[in-house]
This record gives sequence, structure tokens and C-alpha cells, in this order.
Amino acid sequence: MACAVEFRVNLPDPLRYACGLLRTATQRGARLLVAAPQPFLDELDQLLWTFQPGSFVPHVWQDDPLAAQTPVILSTAPDLRLAGRVDALVNLGPGLVPGWEGLGRVIELVGENAPDKPAARERLRAYRAAGVDPTILSPGS
Repeated sequence: MACAVEFRVNLPDPLRYACGLLRTATQRGARLLVAAPQPFLDELDQLLWTFQPGSFVPHVWQDDPLAAQTPVILSTAPDLRLAGRVDALVNLGPGLVPGWEGLGRVIELVGENAPDKPAARERLRAYRAAGVDPTILSPGS
């Protein structure tokens, strides 16, 4: 099975978007690994507790002993071999996550800010070079 890659681009607030995405996916029984730099993950960790009143998305860091039983795993340097069953990788980081090819789905979240875009273009080229034709979606599409 080939990996499906989606780029969700021009997001005004990628972290809030990630919260909604993770909430919806976990409500459907999915298990996700989120890759991002530490500052993003620290903020996402807090938002997953507070982004919507009465809503909480269960999540832990990849090195947590409960990672195998938790629907959302956060990691600055994801190790897909240790993650167990993962339905999708959500990438907020600047580079490709090693081993992405073995997954069924990768979702790349790209903000509308100019600093995010050059790295996203590089990832897009890398996926295409690997023989994958990513789907590109913008808010409202």
C-alpha cells in the first residue's frame, strides 16, 4: 500500500488546526504521531487541553510509558519503529520524518507565514522524488 501524503497549506494557525484534526481523528479511533520542533509541541501540548471548552485530546510524549495506549503521540524526533501502530503522521516540522514511506498516511501542516513555505516546498519535492504525488489542500477547499 502506497503512502498517501496531504499538504494542508496556508493555515492561519497550524497548531489550532492540528488540535481540530487530532480531535476528529481520535474520535474516529485513529492513532497519530505528531512531529514538530519542541516549541511547537510545547504549545500544542497545552492547546490539546484547552483549545475547546470541555474537550481534551489524550496525548503523551513518545518516551512516555503510556505511549503505546495513547491515541496521540508527540515527538521532536519520531521513531516510527517504536511508535507501534500509527494511522497517520502529522508533520509540523521542517523536514521529512524518517520511515514515512511505511505509513498509510502523512499530513503536512503548513502555515500561511513565509518562513514555513521554503521547507514545505522542499518536502513536497522530496515526496515527489520518492514517487508520491501529494494532495494539496487550502482552508476552504
